[in-house]
Amino acid sequence: MPAVATIALADAQATPVTHNFLPLGPDLNGVWWFEDQSASATIGNGRISVQLVRPSGAASGQNSGQRMNRVKIGIHTPKLETLGTNDAGLTPPATVAYVARANTEFMFPERALLQDRKDLRKYASNILTDANIISLVESLLNYY
Repeated sequence: MPAVATIALADAQATPVTHNFLPLGPDLNGVWWFEDQSASATIGNGRISVQLVRPSGAASGQNSGQRMNRVKIGIHTPKLETLGTNDAGLTPPATVAYVARANTEFMFPERALLQDRKDLRKYASNILTDANIISLVESLLNYY
């Protein structure tokens, strides 16, 4: 079992900046949260969520090919509203304009081999470097 540690991810700026997502700990649902605390207001901090869900007991009657281990990873990047001053000359509190998200879920039957898990993780990593996938994500250009 790996020890919890900071997750460092570079952004896509012309001069990439590495963002350090510090471990906050698990919530009541067992989801581990990590936070990039570099935003001007904490409401704008980026977060990563990570969860491992193991199948419940064998009493459900499913065989090992149907029972799934699930690894769920989410990236949440809130963007703050650009604020002006109100009529009294005061700047209102920070407000989230929108949150861009990415969710990845790996599903492995209990009988999946280590090599199966390695292959799927590698495929998932590599598909994000495919030119057509880049066009889909960045330019919202669909296949024709």
